[in-house]
This record gives sequence, C-alpha cells and structure tokens, in this order.
Amino acid sequence: MGKRITDKLTVHVSDYKAWFKLYHHLQKLLEQQDNYAGRPLVFLCIGSDRYTGDALGPLVGTYLEENSNCIIYGSLDFPVHAGNLEEVVNIIKQHYYYPVIIAIDACLGKNSEIGNLEIWEGGLQAGIAVGNRLPCVGHISIVGVVNAGGQLGYMELQNTPLAIVVKLSKIIGAAVVEAVGNIASRTTDSAFSR
Repeated sequence: MGKRITDKLTVHVSDYKAWFKLYHHLQKLLEQQDNYAGRPLVFLCIGSDRYTGDALGPLVGTYLEENSNCIIYGSLDFPVHAGNLEEVVNIIKQHYYYPVIIAIDACLGKNSEIGNLEIWEGGLQAGIAVGNRLPCVGHISIVGVVNAGGQLGYMELQNTPLAIVVKLSKIIGAAVVEAVGNIASRTTDSAFSR
C-alpha cells in the first residue's frame, strides 16, 4: 500500500453510465493485482455518520453488507473513522493473509468537482480535509467528492446535502457488487473447468 496513484478514472454522478464505468475500471484494477483471485478482497469503508458528508464510506459499507458477501470493515453500525482506522488496519492484517484492500472514502474538492467519483490504483490518506494525519491505506482507492473544500473541513462535511452522498454511495455500491460477483463467477468457472 502506498500513496503512489496510477491508472486513475474520474466520472461524474450525472453520467448515466457512471456505475458501469466504475465497475469496469475496478475490475481492471483488481485483475492487475498479483494473484488477485487467490487473495481476500477487503473493503475498507472509511467515515462517520456524525457529518453528512463523511457518511459516504459507511453508506457504501452498509450497502455491501446487504447486497454482497464481501469482507467489509466500516458501516453505519460499525464505522471506521480517524479514531480507529489504524487499529482496524492492524486487525485486517492479522486476520487476512496478503489481502487486497479497497479503500472507500468521501473527499472535498473544488466546486466543479462535486459529484465526481474517482478510482485509482494506490492508497488514499483519509482525514486530510479536516486536518487529521492518518496512514495511507488501500491497494485500490475509490472516493466521492461530496462538497467543496474550505478553511474548516468539518463545516463543509457537516453542511453537505445528503442527496449527493446517497447517490454517490449507490453508484459505488452497485459497481463493487458487480465487479466482485464477476470475479467470483470467473473463479468458480475456472475451478469447475479443471
């Protein structure tokens, strides 16, 4: 895991093919991981429901809990946030051998970027908008730009309309479910073909 960002895709929530583009790119990035089919895929959904804008990760985590068999850390019931992120990453490393970690988080950007979904190979550094210095996490990262950044990141996260956060979370959730389902069916098919 590292901060190095490669193979980045940006798509806007208003693009009617947004979920498909995100799914396709996620699948491509997963296939680029060493021995991806034999490694546990762990979805690390970062954020808190205390601030509307920061609820993106927990909303995605809850969506995945309800619609997939993914390994998920971070949901509305059990959020992963600045206070427990390092502990959760250590738990993941102890429980799973050589996992592929997909980090999902909200971020602040420019006004023109609100509603963007970004996915890349490489880690993300959660909490920057609100002044937290947290470790870089993830082999693949997915973020949703929920609001414009300002001097006080907490205020922008607190004043983010719920509608944009829910739209972004549904697109991310649908893309992840499709990509993981596709990989699982390929793995099952190859097991039967031996």
